[in-house]
Amino acid sequence: MIKAYSLLIVLLLVKFSAFGQCAGQDTTITICNYANTNNQNFNLFNALSGSPDSGGTWTDNSNLGVFTNGNQDEINIWQINQSGVFTYTYTISNSNCTDTSSTLTLIIGGYAGEDNFSANACENDISVNLFQFISSNPNPHLNGTWVDVSNTGALTNNIYDATVQGVGTYTFTYNVPSQNTCAMSTVSVELTVHPLPTPAGVVEYEVCGLDEIANHTNVDLNSYISASSSNGYWSDNNGTNEINGTTDTIIDIQNIFNNFGYGVYSFSRTAIPDHPICEFQTFTVIIQIRRQLDFSNAVLEVESICENDVSGFPIQATINGFPNLNDLPSNLFNITYDVNGPVSLSGITTQISLNDPESFSLPNTFAPTPGIYTIEVTDFEIFSDPNNIICQLLYDLEDTFEIYPIFEDDIVIDIPDICLGEDLLIDFDIENSNLNEDLIIDYNISGANTFTATNVTLNFSNGSSSLQIPGNLLPNSGTNELEITKITTINGCVTTPTDLNFEFEIFENPDPFVIIAMENICLGDDAIAALSNLTGIDQLEIDYSLIGANIVNNQLETINVNNANGELILPSSLLNNSGVTTLTIHELTNAETGCSTITNVDFTFEVFPLPDAPDAPALQEFCEVDAAQVSDLTPNLPNIFWYDSENSEIPLSADTLLTNGTYWVAQIDANGCYSLKTPVSILINQVPVATLIPDGDQFCGADEPTLLDLSAYTQQYNQYQINWYDQNGNLLANDTPLSETTTYYGYTYDSVINCEAVDALEVNVSLTACDGNYDFFIPDAFSPNNDGINDVFRIPDIEYIYPDYTFEIYNRYGKLLYEGDINRPHWNGEAESDLVLADGLVPNGVYFYIVDFNKNNIAPQQGRLYLNR
Repeated sequence: MIKAYSLLIVLLLVKFSAFGQCAGQDTTITICNYANTNNQNFNLFNALSGSPDSGGTWTDNSNLGVFTNGNQDEINIWQINQSGVFTYTYTISNSNCTDTSSTLTLIIGGYAGEDNFSANACENDISVNLFQFISSNPNPHLNGTWVDVSNTGALTNNIYDATVQGVGTYTFTYNVPSQNTCAMSTVSVELTVHPLPTPAGVVEYEVCGLDEIANHTNVDLNSYISASSSNGYWSDNNGTNEINGTTDTIIDIQNIFNNFGYGVYSFSRTAIPDHPICEFQTFTVIIQIRRQLDFSNAVLEVESICENDVSGFPIQATINGFPNLNDLPSNLFNITYDVNGPVSLSGITTQISLNDPESFSLPNTFAPTPGIYTIEVTDFEIFSDPNNIICQLLYDLEDTFEIYPIFEDDIVIDIPDICLGEDLLIDFDIENSNLNEDLIIDYNISGANTFTATNVTLNFSNGSSSLQIPGNLLPNSGTNELEITKITTINGCVTTPTDLNFEFEIFENPDPFVIIAMENICLGDDAIAALSNLTGIDQLEIDYSLIGANIVNNQLETINVNNANGELILPSSLLNNSGVTTLTIHELTNAETGCSTITNVDFTFEVFPLPDAPDAPALQEFCEVDAAQVSDLTPNLPNIFWYDSENSEIPLSADTLLTNGTYWVAQIDANGCYSLKTPVSILINQVPVATLIPDGDQFCGADEPTLLDLSAYTQQYNQYQINWYDQNGNLLANDTPLSETTTYYGYTYDSVINCEAVDALEVNVSLTACDGNYDFFIPDAFSPNNDGINDVFRIPDIEYIYPDYTFEIYNRYGKLLYEGDINRPHWNGEAESDLVLADGLVPNGVYFYIVDFNKNNIAPQQGRLYLNR
């Protein structure tokens, strides 16, 4: 079933599902023509399908709040500011109804407004709202999108910034999206941006001084604006009557000054826009007519003073030549000045009056050091100018002055110690100074030499000068003191030092009568000259020569002096020849003071030749075991001495043990001169100590091993002979049978060099290293009659094969007669039982033995033994 309203025949599409209930049926209505005035006020109840009962209530499910009456059954669709789907629920209270509510679904199509092809804005508008151009009855929906068709880049959402692109015409579209069967709604806006009238703003122009005022009798105000300015007219803001009518642009500043004097006067131009969207613009020209003060004839002066006068009073500056001026806003002025020099001031401000002359003091804290200074006024301002009348002050205030230096603490005086008879040269140096002028120096000398009230004019160059006092004015040696009493500069600055006192020494010269004593020497030795009569000297420099067998000219040597005595050593390198040589001393110089004396004392001595070097075998060999000593070397005589190095001067003692290396031998002659040394090579022959191969001390006694077999078990057997000794040092033959009870000492012997090893190989052998292949014999008879033949019963070699064996002897009655083992191997026919004859001897007959081998689980062996005495 479809329910239609006559006023919505074309625009409304109704869809519903009927439930036949009291609240009507759920209904869907679509409104595409949003702007139609017939659709503005919409009756919800009339739109329901079915036959709803009246008196119910509506619920705004979308919270739009656009009801138009108290019954809330009508809404104003134009107050819904966006397209979309909205629902309202109708509810009725009726207990007879099976369904008491129904829903009206309202679909509203988009509305973008109306096209506008004549929108306007001004070029200074930074926030042009494009919505203002497309409709207001009804307002366009807000859920659309603005499109910058002209790509200006100045559109943000719905706001256009006209200042970005400036003057021009630009196109924009607004699109509201489709809803259900309602198509998308689109409008266009063509926006024209109009220019502001020009110019606008303020310009200030200053006319300073009478000369400049006279040059401004015909000033065109249009000269202050651009040629492309908009239409406009000028106005006089201060009643000077210089502007007559809207076309007048010329003013006379000289005439304004003549009528009104110094001051500030303004003229404004009103610029007319070419479209009413833009506002009128105002451009103002401010003319400032100001007074110039000319102090260019004034002169700044500061007097130069001495350094020591600075602290007495502040430094004064004087300005002469200020003009007499009337009608000033103030007679007080602030000046700012800088002082540049070794000590500087910057930006010092002080107040002065226009007196002639006018003085001011530099700050009390200004403590200039000596040097040249420049003072310059950098700023000159009137103290009070409430109407801003003064525009310029002309001045050139600058002067140079000097702080003259004085010299006391910064003067350095260098007075050297001198030798008696020398001139005294005194150096003067002024620290950190390049002084190039004269100073008058007053001084006294006291002490070993005295003269007072002496003055001298010294010429300083780059801060330095010197004073020379002849040596004949200083005739006495000893300590002297120089005192500087006054220093006067060429500028008349005077200082009277109290602490410029300097000591200096005049030294005695060495005594020329030195005494020399020397002994004869052997060639290759240093010669020592003992010197005496060297009073008052600790170190002495000697200039000497040698003549005769050895010749040296003007050799210098410095020696230490103790108690007026010293030694001059003539090195052997200067004494290369034997024979008579004379030492002559030419000059003596005190090394500490530098004072010297000319002398010519000499002394003659002899250099003895050296005896020939000994003839000795170049190679001498010894056995290490012999522990050879120096006394074993050849030659070996009372005048022969052996040394461990060529340069050694200490001979070796006779019992010094020799080692491999080179020894040196020399001989001494009757003059006590040693010969050159002869080298001798010493070779201490060593023989390696004998060592056994593993298990080399293990033998089988049944093999009857000898010492030769033991030698064969040493590591050195194939290269060396092995000599064996017993505990008593007896040399044993190679065929000596080995015994377990003997300790053997084996020495390796080298037959080529005839040397034995120093240390012995100590060996105790074992004779039980026999395997099971050995057999042995058990005798079956013996005759204990002491004839030396078969007197005891023993089992030969069993102790080697079965060292833990035991045996028992029984008679035929089973009586035990004897128990034997490796330590009791022999039975001599005597019983160790009380069932024997009185003398212990058993009778002839048959006896029985049992042998326990105690090895490898071998079963005991028994047998018969026949005893026959």
